[in-house]
Amino acid sequence: EGQRVFTLSSNKGTNWVYDLISIKTKINEAKPEVIINFVGTFTNDYSKSYKVNVLAAKNLLDAVIMVNYNGKLILIGSAAEYGIQEKYYEDCVEKPRSIYGLTKLMQHSLFQYYVNVFDIKANYIRLFNVCDTKCSNDLFIGNFTRQLNLTLKGAVNEIKLGDLNSYRDYLLIDDIHEGFIKVIESGHKGEVYNLGMGKGLFLTDFVRKVLSTLHLKVKLTIERKNSIGSIDTKVVAEINKINNIGWSPKYDYKNLIRLYCT
Repeated sequence: EGQRVFTLSSNKGTNWVYDLISIKTKINEAKPEVIINFVGTFTNDYSKSYKVNVLAAKNLLDAVIMVNYNGKLILIGSAAEYGIQEKYYEDCVEKPRSIYGLTKLMQHSLFQYYVNVFDIKANYIRLFNVCDTKCSNDLFIGNFTRQLNLTLKGAVNEIKLGDLNSYRDYLLIDDIHEGFIKVIESGHKGEVYNLGMGKGLFLTDFVRKVLSTLHLKVKLTIERKNSIGSIDTKVVAEINKINNIGWSPKYDYKNLIRLYCT
């Protein structure tokens, strides 16, 4: 709030440009105090994923070095980088199971190289899952929200979802915003921070509680198909590290479901 925000685009925002010269020019023009790389794609197409998740990040890091940027740089990673773990700590050995997770991990390797070799103020936030009605349809929440809206409009009376037999770690946008602010203000140089609730939400329970809260009686069909990086286990962030710099989630799952339904 009260801050100017700049985006890197051309043609009035309809086309996004992430080449080195464009990024360098925008940094010189805007002189931002903070740069956050929100660029990303969930595609399992390696060429597209590499171009967006890896090359754009490398161009940003190169541009930061070329202009001697002195502000804070934030790169956004993903829980998909971890793969299957007993505990999801920031320093565990990553085992990605999707092209998305792999290319995000490649971005992290770039981050490690640049913060070790160059004097830049940068942090890496591994964001787990976002609970918001504006999420991409490629994600569970986005797909569920889209079908939920159609049901509320009376257009359909059936919701089709993938396997719900998993626990995931979700946060509301407000908690994510506060987490980013805390890392920007207090994150230690070169450190990686998990950003999640730190507790698991069983997807079956989430869906049924949302339907109950909205008083919806619809047919729920479970299609046995894997989503991107699907892991039938408990994927929950260890958040002690970000707790130690002063952040913790404000909303529990009861309030998350209530606010999602409003």
